[in-house]
Amino acid sequence: MNEVINNIKNRRSIRKYSDKKISTSIIHELIDIATYAPSSHNKQPWEFVVIRNKKKIDELSDDINQWFKGFVALGTPLSFIREIKRSVNEMRRRVESEKDLFFYHAPLVIILHGKKNQFVNQDISCAAENMMLAARSLDIGSCWIGFADIVLNKSTKLKKKLGIPPSHQVVASLAFGYPLKFPSKALPRKEPKISFL
Repeated sequence: MNEVINNIKNRRSIRKYSDKKISTSIIHELIDIATYAPSSHNKQPWEFVVIRNKKKIDELSDDINQWFKGFVALGTPLSFIREIKRSVNEMRRRVESEKDLFFYHAPLVIILHGKKNQFVNQDISCAAENMMLAARSLDIGSCWIGFADIVLNKSTKLKKKLGIPPSHQVVASLAFGYPLKFPSKALPRKEPKISFL
């Protein structure tokens, strides 16, 4: 099988990591690979916040947890609405757990952000995918933490703490680490819906 296609098919979202640190040279390599993503009008809007201090990652995870505790408190009175109830129940499960259910004790977190414009989400999403695929080819696991993206875009306090300008959109919060193990195979794929015109 083609090496690129094989790598795409073998990438998984990893949520259990060893304590082994990722070297500075590999971090630079992942960021370099990100910059080869396509971008609208070649604007290359991506900027990176690299967090590899375990204490700072745990602190950010706790900040996100606290933000969601507020969400759960506000959402509980509205939980008669089915969609809100589902979200509140999912968040309650996460914030009441003693486990880190945001960054999963990963040794490295990289946050991708850029100045808000029409295509910033598409451009930076391509860069994030490049990083996750490159990580897999280096036997490093990754996981896109969408809940972190939500909070970082809502909290000006946390953006400031991370040095992210208020005018920037956080597009991807990525956890990286050497996995305790890679799953042997992908979950079954849904049959794609295709329309040929």
